[in-house]
Amino acid sequence: MKTTYILGFLTFFILMSCGDKFLSLSPKDTLTEENFYLNESDAQAGLNGAYGMLQREETFSNVRDAADVEWAIAGDMYEMDGSANRIELHTLAFPATNTILRDMYMGAYLGVSRANIVINKVSAMENIAEESKQLILGQAKFLRALFYYRLVTYWGGVPLITEILDASSNLEVSRASAEEVWALIESDLLAAKTALPKTWTGNNVGKATTGSALALLIKAALWQEKYEDVVGYGEELIQLGVHGLVPKFRDVFSEENENNEEILFSTQFRPSQDSEGNNLVKRTAPRGAPSEFTGGAAWSNFVPQQHWVNTFEKDDQGKIKDKRYWDVIIGPGEPHQNMPAFVMPNEVPTGWSKTGYIVTKYWEKPTINNSGINAPIMRFSEALLNYAEALNEIGRTSDAIVQINKVRERAGLDQLSAGLGKEETLDAIFKERRVEFIWEPTGGFSDLNRRGRFIDFIRKERPNINDLNVDQKPWLHTRPIVFPIPREAWDRNKALEQNPNYTF
Repeated sequence: MKTTYILGFLTFFILMSCGDKFLSLSPKDTLTEENFYLNESDAQAGLNGAYGMLQREETFSNVRDAADVEWAIAGDMYEMDGSANRIELHTLAFPATNTILRDMYMGAYLGVSRANIVINKVSAMENIAEESKQLILGQAKFLRALFYYRLVTYWGGVPLITEILDASSNLEVSRASAEEVWALIESDLLAAKTALPKTWTGNNVGKATTGSALALLIKAALWQEKYEDVVGYGEELIQLGVHGLVPKFRDVFSEENENNEEILFSTQFRPSQDSEGNNLVKRTAPRGAPSEFTGGAAWSNFVPQQHWVNTFEKDDQGKIKDKRYWDVIIGPGEPHQNMPAFVMPNEVPTGWSKTGYIVTKYWEKPTINNSGINAPIMRFSEALLNYAEALNEIGRTSDAIVQINKVRERAGLDQLSAGLGKEETLDAIFKERRVEFIWEPTGGFSDLNRRGRFIDFIRKERPNINDLNVDQKPWLHTRPIVFPIPREAWDRNKALEQNPNYTF
């Protein structure tokens, strides 16, 4: 069932219209921050506004993050439009004026702002049952942690804002350390883990749960190399008994099977002409293909590279045996999984896909309006591989291999030997991430980056490595690599200091 956020959008627009006149006038028939948060219905509407920020392309719609940053920077996806802002990212230039990075930075802070309003206002409410209050606060803290996770992993230490800002606030806020940001993330997630339910029912399905908080705690601890914590959270998540791997890989992403046991958290969408729907079908389906299969528009923005396809394990006859390929990829001469009447031509037109391949995770059927398919943010298979990575780091390599093999078993692949060494096991984990999470906001640039594997990876895997001039780009030789603080953010807040090797 879809969780929708329309009322939250309206509420937030009203609350954030805080010019001087708005702040000085309090008519009885106008909603203000002072007369809005009066009851549980108001609090829920404000929370919906915070959830609504996930639907923006620059936050968690699997467009800017999953495609433009994670998988195109790593080089496993190709962006067909070749717009200047995308070329800057994919050639690893990373200027402070890049509009994609700017929008993602500002979008994350808008998400933080919405969560802060809910946390501060609801905490002070008296006309609400304590159980309801804690449920709302737990969700808002999870969302704030998610947006700060995005900020700290892409930019390092950033301004740490936990109060409501208005026209009278001091907006010259200096950067906190990365350690301080991580501490807030962990504090918020631990509170959320306690407050949130294991599952929701009815119209609440799709909201943050205990499993959502645990999955993000795992990711946060992994970034900080707190491997014992990762193992503890991983075992706690497994012991919930709620989550597991969906038997057929394609069913994980199906609109008919949304919010399934494998989805730890996803952005909720519904078919619509407005922002309640997404354009993932349009961005997937090959431009120029028959409209009976694609619907109202087809852009084939992001397509998998041939060298990524080549990584799939093959049988003795040279045929790909990994079920994940056959469940979510189509190439020359291959039929669509849900619409077998659509077959990619043996000679794929360049306009359809420059590489000859299409990812079909988010393209099940033609759509006239925006799509209702959800955008996954965290899945149980990721949690298993993260858990395996931590087990491997603390010397429990054979236990780590058990977790990896769960993911491989679903893919129809042979089990890894229990006798693999530590480095071989780490390589195996990264290989599984690479084929499991194409066009999702994990498994690409960020995972390689946090382990210091990015440069070695692209030297080995990107065919155009000689054109990237990696040695002449000092920002690529830090650990972790961080993006530049956007110029427009500095224009508004001169207390910001730029990351090393960049200029405003």
